[in-house]
Amino acid sequence: MKAAPIKTFFTRLFGMHTEERAWGRGAEGEERVGQLLEPLRPRGWFIQHDVKIGRTGANVDHLVVGPPGVYVINTKFLSQRVWVAGHVIQVGGANRNYVRKGEAEAKRIREELSAATRRRSLWVQSLLVFVDAELVVKEQPRNVPVLGAHELVPALLAQEATLEREEVVALARAAHRLATRD
Repeated sequence: MKAAPIKTFFTRLFGMHTEERAWGRGAEGEERVGQLLEPLRPRGWFIQHDVKIGRTGANVDHLVVGPPGVYVINTKFLSQRVWVAGHVIQVGGANRNYVRKGEAEAKRIREELSAATRRRSLWVQSLLVFVDAELVVKEQPRNVPVLGAHELVPALLAQEATLEREEVVALARAAHRLATRD
């Protein structure tokens, strides 16, 4: 269904929230984080964007495999204040379930990659990355660290290597198959 031209004009003029605008901003945030991740490739990291998980249309914004392990990155492009105190994350004063979603995404990717590579165990870390938000982090969530976009790559590079090159390549191949399946 086509949007009414006058409604579209006024929502854009006054910066009103619409689902179309939210999707566009989300895509822009994912694009910006994707660009930040690209310099990791020459350092032996694998990056896959928009990885589908499950049959419900759910996706992981970025799946990153490198010497320290596997990372599931959920990107949020918000110009609001984001307050973080453990598992409680508020955006503009409203609670969001970002931690629970991040934990579920990491679990799903761990299951998929473990099965594909026949690994008995695999560490997968979910990260929540905010673009342009005013972040106030009182306490990091236990299982899903919250970062500003500018902190992401330095944080990844600061992690200790735990995987051999062959393991990174095998996980990257499995992640690629996961990302390109229908």
